[in-house]
Parts: sequence; C-alpha cells; structure tokens
Amino acid sequence: MDGAWPAIAAVVLGSVFGVPIATGPAAAKAPPAAIACDIRTTTEDGLLRIEAIATAAKPTTGTYRLVVTKSSATGISENHQSGSFELNSDGETVLTTIILDGSARGHYRASLIVESGLGRISCVSP
Repeated sequence: MDGAWPAIAAVVLGSVFGVPIATGPAAAKAPPAAIACDIRTTTEDGLLRIEAIATAAKPTTGTYRLVVTKSSATGISENHQSGSFELNSDGETVLTTIILDGSARGHYRASLIVESGLGRISCVSP
C-alpha cells in the first residue's frame, strides 16, 4: 500500500486543484518546452542592450510583446514593442532589441510575452 500513496496523491491533487503531477520514471524525463523565451542583456560602450529571444521545438508563427520599464531619480519611462514572428526549430531567434543608456542597469524591468500555435509563455528580467 505504501507505493500507492504517490499515485493517490497525484489523482487527488489533480482532480481537486487541477494540478498535473507526474510520478515515477516519467517525472524525471519531462519533454522539452514547445516554446521558450529569454531576455538577454549585455553592456557595450556605456549602453544596455536588451534582447527578446524565443526558441521553439518545431516551426511556428505567432506574436510577441516586450515591455521595458526604467526607473530613475528623474522619473519612469516605458518602452513597448510588439510584432509577429516566424520561428524554426534550428535555434534561437531575436524578436526585438531595445537599447538604453547604461544608467538603466539595475533600474529596469523587462517583461516578454510570446504566443504561438505551440502555446503562450512569458519571462521577465531581472
């Protein structure tokens, strides 16, 4: 009976809370995400470069929305960028790039939402 408790707990949690839970050997071998996003930052020549990046397990099309909010002693600024994309399964794609002055480092928040036929995902930085 002891071995049945994880399965019983998964059924109860899944049916009561709608939480999908994998147990056993399959739990350690989760499939890769169908679509993923990342926000990459680099500093060069005193500027902060923010890149919105997406990858997909198979070719897909969709839309993205990137919002970057910068706070400083003089106020708050927001930059909104959005558009459509086409992803292949052969690597990452830079969806858009925003360049801010170097003083933005440590004083910004970037939020990216990517939607496609493979699903919807979001990521933030920092």
